[in-house]
Amino acid sequence: MTAPASTDLIARLEALEGRVRELEDVREINDVFRRWHRACTGGFNGIPTHRTLEGIDLLTDDATIEVQGLHQPGEGPTGREALLAYFKPYHGTEGLLPRVFQTGVDYGVTVTGDTAVQESNLIILTGYNNGNAAFSMSRYSNTYRRTPEGWRITRIGLEQGYTVPLDSLQTAAEYFASMPQ
Repeated sequence: MTAPASTDLIARLEALEGRVRELEDVREINDVFRRWHRACTGGFNGIPTHRTLEGIDLLTDDATIEVQGLHQPGEGPTGREALLAYFKPYHGTEGLLPRVFQTGVDYGVTVTGDTAVQESNLIILTGYNNGNAAFSMSRYSNTYRRTPEGWRITRIGLEQGYTVPLDSLQTAAEYFASMPQ
């Protein structure tokens, strides 16, 4: 009589352990991409945009990025060195995108062993070095791999959605400084 109860308890504990591991994996994967967004965001309060060195360790050595409209499928920059070179022109106050605020929402993660796919929506404000600005919404489809250092991004896939041109993009400090006192 005790054998079936203990077998049932072991099975339930193993199932619970698997569910907890999946929750931990999903949380870590979402945290990796939150940190990626944070490394790209800047242009206000003395924070430069595209702080690639903060984000590069979130990628595998063979990681790639594919942005619809910029790269043909399978032809985006691949590998850390290529990605560092790709993002360098965007960096800082003199870069192509001196003002960026981006975040992801509506995360969905499917973990299969040591790989995962994460789907999310991107909301981004961009201020270009020529003075133009835009509000955009797009979709991400990213892949991840479990490494000895934890989950890392193997592919960033960005599907362009909508872009609304803006007259300007001011920091909060600039906006409030222009208000009547």
